[in-house]
Amino acid sequence: MNGKHAAKFHSIVRYARKRIDNGDWTAGTRVPSENQLREQFGVSRMTAKRALDQLAGDGLIVRVRGAGSFLAGNSVRSSFLAIRNIADEIRESGRRYSALVLRQREVAATREVARSLGLDAGDPVFHSMIVHRADGRPVQLEYRYVRKDAAPGYLDADLAIETPNHFLQRCCPLTEAHECISAALPTKVQRAALAIDALQPCLAITRVTEWRGGLVSYARILAPSSRYQLAGKLHFSSRPVSGLRLGR
Repeated sequence: MNGKHAAKFHSIVRYARKRIDNGDWTAGTRVPSENQLREQFGVSRMTAKRALDQLAGDGLIVRVRGAGSFLAGNSVRSSFLAIRNIADEIRESGRRYSALVLRQREVAATREVARSLGLDAGDPVFHSMIVHRADGRPVQLEYRYVRKDAAPGYLDADLAIETPNHFLQRCCPLTEAHECISAALPTKVQRAALAIDALQPCLAITRVTEWRGGLVSYARILAPSSRYQLAGKLHFSSRPVSGLRLGR
């Protein structure tokens, strides 16, 4: 997918996510077809199909052969998203934050990374792999990929002291993010980095961030479920507030 087609692809995905977040589409709603998206966004049918496939892969829609695509009945999403710095969360829990930087270099974007960042597979991106620790105990393994044009100084940042989140907020304040949370069993390498056994499930958090409409980073975070939890509190008389809680 070239840059122009990738931009159109992301426009469709962002459009759909906003309709879902705003409550315009509810469970069971039939979403626009490939042909309707093709006409609305001026794209090829293949690009429209890829966008719907992406939404289906994220669990947001269900595609029914011969009937169309519908908003998934089990899709629960909040229109308010708070992304906090893991270092702040750890310190607020009364523990000492530290980071082990396992990788910080330029790499060729895989298809998944390229698709998420609006690039072509093989394009160069900045990459870091970091273990975030509380009192020396791993609580997150973060893989992050950053567009070179969004944060040119990323490889020079001291990520053992300044988290990727803090660095990106400082150089290009993030204005939008899309996040997906699921469960995952870590690989042998990931278990070693997190110091957990083979039976320990993890939260898998995938996040794409933007700044003023431009894509910035793609991150995949693994967190042992016994050490890291996601929590939230809803105020029905006001807007929802999402938060994070570290497991002890």
